[in-house]
Amino acid sequence: MSARLDAFVEDEMFDGERKRYDRLSAQTSREKTERIAPTNPIEVGSDSRWAFRRTYDIPNILDEDDAKNLGQLVLPTSDYVKSHAMAYHRDCDQIAWKAALDDCITGKLGTTVTALGSGQKIVHGSTGLTLTKLLTANEILEGADLEDGSVRVMVVSPQQLTNLLNTTEIKNADYNTVKALATGQIDTFMGFKFVKSNYLRKVSTTRTCVAWVKGAIKRTKGAMTSKISTRDDLSGATQIRSVWHLGATRVYDEGVVSIECTET
Repeated sequence: MSARLDAFVEDEMFDGERKRYDRLSAQTSREKTERIAPTNPIEVGSDSRWAFRRTYDIPNILDEDDAKNLGQLVLPTSDYVKSHAMAYHRDCDQIAWKAALDDCITGKLGTTVTALGSGQKIVHGSTGLTLTKLLTANEILEGADLEDGSVRVMVVSPQQLTNLLNTTEIKNADYNTVKALATGQIDTFMGFKFVKSNYLRKVSTTRTCVAWVKGAIKRTKGAMTSKISTRDDLSGATQIRSVWHLGATRVYDEGVVSIECTET
């Protein structure tokens, strides 16, 4: 009933077709060595990332006899509306991790396709999620000179979480301050907040997990609306339809790491 990745994504309510996010590269100061010296501006590197609106809907059709026996169908407590809300929250999560992994649209006019750089990717190496891969992901993000204490998330599949729990170092309480085995799950480890997803992309035996720093992914949201209507073209059947709009983009490649894991 709630999106698991909301705490790690920066959201903006937006109903337009596409949203542009401007980026500035890191700047370095220079020492001033003269008094009343001429001002020489420093050029700042910049580019743009675009989030495009996507429309999702769920239409359910009920026979008129069924509808009469199902009570207040569009109330927030209705099973149908609850089911639609769950689908909405799953979409919120999926569009976030897909934005982290997929090519993004860049450039002033939004006409350039930019892939996540190879330096932000960890190949599977015929192993699942391991401590070594976590260390490498942490090193990649730390190499981006991130703000100390930045919120970081690691989105993993249940099997990869199991693989990590079976790692000797994770079992050892000296390495695991959150006592993951005592609770049956890893919550936070090595600065990453672990979030499970059953929908992460899998190609053959390779599952791609992903980590990012809050601020690296921007997401746009439109309102979710639900409507009930009578379909005279279907013998008076009742239609319950929910619609919502979402968009997302990867704003900072340096704050994202994809982690390939072998999963059978």
